[in-house]
Amino acid sequence: MNSVKVIRNKKAVTWISELSFKQLPKIKDVAFIKDEIAFVLDDESIVYIPLAWSKKLQSAKPQQRQNFKNSGIHVFWDDIDEIIGVKNILFGRELFV
Repeated sequence: MNSVKVIRNKKAVTWISELSFKQLPKIKDVAFIKDEIAFVLDDESIVYIPLAWSKKLQSAKPQQRQNFKNSGIHVFWDDIDEIIGVKNILFGRELFV
């Protein structure tokens, strides 16, 4: 039973990895709302992820959270060495770095 689950997970990860960034919406803006991070995308949708996904952002000061650079594909917080990509937010992939 576990081997079937692993095979399915590998297929899902491969499928996500093969997606071109050109096929995905771009990140337009980022906001922090209580215990969530809101990402506004260029298709006007908003995706929320738990702040707990990023221990670095969770423990950061408010001014550090607001000090980010947005490339459209990734958001960088240089002060705390954190990066969140569009694939993380769209496919619910918790951050492990």
